[in-house]
Amino acid sequence: MPASLPDIVSDSKALNSKVFSLPRLLILSSLDELPERESAQYRELKGALGLGDGVLFANLKALLQMGYIQEGEAKVEERNMTVYSIAKEGKEELKRLREWFLKWINLGGENEGHK
Repeated sequence: MPASLPDIVSDSKALNSKVFSLPRLLILSSLDELPERESAQYRELKGALGLGDGVLFANLKALLQMGYIQEGEAKVEERNMTVYSIAKEGKEELKRLREWFLKWINLGGENEGHK
């Protein structure tokens, strides 16, 4: 049975509204795409997502504080680099968000043409 607007509103209460920003969704999605136990360097995220330093840094910090991503160190070409990976909690929240967005999108399809 398709979701109704009251269902979507009710389901939205289980989501973390602090994740509802494009940079945070992009960061979580990109880290989720990495193979298991892999991580991404700051410069890789910056280049892949096209985010400025201030936006990327602030959103990485927020996701770290929420426990959705993890920060680590990796040796790259004899240099220690900060790397990021998605945490279990981040994977779970991203899954909830994707499921909610699909319900929301499908609701719009039912009402298409009725304004």
